[in-house]
Amino acid sequence: MDTTALNTILGTRIRHLRNHKKMTREQLAEKIDVSSRFLADLESGKTGVSLSTLIKICHVLDSSADYLLGISDCSEEEQLLTELSLKLKRIDSPYLPYLNEIIDSFIQAINEHKK
Repeated sequence: MDTTALNTILGTRIRHLRNHKKMTREQLAEKIDVSSRFLADLESGKTGVSLSTLIKICHVLDSSADYLLGISDCSEEEQLLTELSLKLKRIDSPYLPYLNEIIDSFIQAINEHKK
């Protein structure tokens, strides 16, 4: 894949995730310590990104570099489930029953809210 195509994929996916999180360009730019102009150029595919900035973007947008770079085409839902799975694996086993109760309570609250 050439650099132009990579920059286009990267920019499109950053913009999509930023919009999905209801963040303005200025808000994301501030969180990743770049100018909003640079972020605009990045989202339009006009420029690339350093590794350190890519890592910041991944953290802020809760995304993997694989997805942002077009290596993985997982949907956002699949990506989120994968990220949740990775987070669950980092929880010490004695705390898993508590987490299960929290999830059950959360699901119950959602169902009650839907009524």
